[in-house]
Amino acid sequence: MKKNVLLICPHSAIEVFKESKISVVIPHIPYISLASLAAVLLKDGHRVKILDLSVSADPYADLNKTLEIFPPDFAGITFTIGLYQEAMAIAKKIKDYDKNIKIVAGGAHPSIFPLEIAGEPSFDLAVYGEGENTLSEIVAGHDPAEIKGLAYKKEDGRVVVNEQRELIKDLDLLPYPAYYLYDPKKYHSPRVTSRKNPVAAIETSRGCPYNCIFCSKQVFQRVIRFKTPPRVVDEMEILLNLGYREIHIWDDCFSADLNHAKSVCDEIIKRDLRVCWNIYNGIRVDRVDEELLVKLKKAGCYRVSFGVESGDQGVLDRAKKGITIDQIKSAFKLAKKTGMETLGFFVLGLPGETKETIEKTINLAKELAVDLPKASIATPLPGTEFFHEWQERRLLNSLTWSDYVFHTTKRVAQYPDITDKEMTKYYNLFYRRLYLRPSFIWKRVWRGIKTGDIFFDVYYFLKVFLKFKW
Repeated sequence: MKKNVLLICPHSAIEVFKESKISVVIPHIPYISLASLAAVLLKDGHRVKILDLSVSADPYADLNKTLEIFPPDFAGITFTIGLYQEAMAIAKKIKDYDKNIKIVAGGAHPSIFPLEIAGEPSFDLAVYGEGENTLSEIVAGHDPAEIKGLAYKKEDGRVVVNEQRELIKDLDLLPYPAYYLYDPKKYHSPRVTSRKNPVAAIETSRGCPYNCIFCSKQVFQRVIRFKTPPRVVDEMEILLNLGYREIHIWDDCFSADLNHAKSVCDEIIKRDLRVCWNIYNGIRVDRVDEELLVKLKKAGCYRVSFGVESGDQGVLDRAKKGITIDQIKSAFKLAKKTGMETLGFFVLGLPGETKETIEKTINLAKELAVDLPKASIATPLPGTEFFHEWQERRLLNSLTWSDYVFHTTKRVAQYPDITDKEMTKYYNLFYRRLYLRPSFIWKRVWRGIKTGDIFFDVYYFLKVFLKFKW
């Protein structure tokens, strides 16, 4: 029997950054996860609608309107830890509208706390881990007791967490994500993070085999699986035909398998596909070589992001990053040699951080001449080794999940060797020293003149630095 399924992304998916220094450079991009879930349900014969409240000017009015024109049998809400309260509020409004609508929670946070989320009054079910097959069985009406990867309430009110579901081994067996359920006209990304609009995101793989202590692996675990290069480029072509003009790779680790990454480039080149793209989520500095960068450039990729994290080897080692300072320098040197733009991710406040190690991080970022350096303050996310260590050491200031947002001055953790005031000072100092250098400003001006982005650069520069308390 066909069902109506409404898949929802909370409004705060973007709004959580509104008080941060990087709020003006947050991209608005359709969510791959909902498009992938929708595709499976559509293949099963159900009717599906995606409601992305992150691009809504009046989210609750849009929610009410959608419930009226598309009364769902099931409503699925995906959320991360910082969106917990927003997801709860959405679920309650849906239940107030019609208590018979089954509400399913999914995403990173329910994958970490399936028992707790399924126990909430407004949620009927919580999916943990990879969601396509689990949601398919839920909507098909299978007995909840027989569905792997599910937490649910029994009739007596007790919450049961079922056996974990096996990961999908062959990602090519999944139907193509239902990107067409999104309206490209609703999405706009700042010119700092993209060259063309609208922007869409794709995945070429799922999972990450590495073990950084600050990264949660609750959804895809430490197992990496790849879509074949032809499948990846097929998805790129679909997006271009839908009107998207730039594509971002949102893999956890695009180049974990160098040969696979190069083969994706080869497939783009073979098809002579004119696509503008960048590796937004980043790759490891130890999983890149000159051949890959040359192929990326030839295939239309203009920027690669690297996860640097720290300029101190001891901090990197404690974070179990598995890279060296020399590898970091080598990766950026190769990128510059091949003409690739770079974005560098840095994290302040990881275990072992001091004022001296932060100075090393700032100095390394300057030495690397990163085109777009981006720093955040370390947040011990639930489900990570970092969180468990800080919890055991009584260094957490809050267990209110809505506080767990990057790039804000509200600290959920203490840093043993540096005060909160000093952390804020060095966070500001990172941006001042990196972005106010004459060499950096001149490079951005020259780039802006060549690309036509000079006025955008000035606009974003002023918007970011007006947020500083000098």
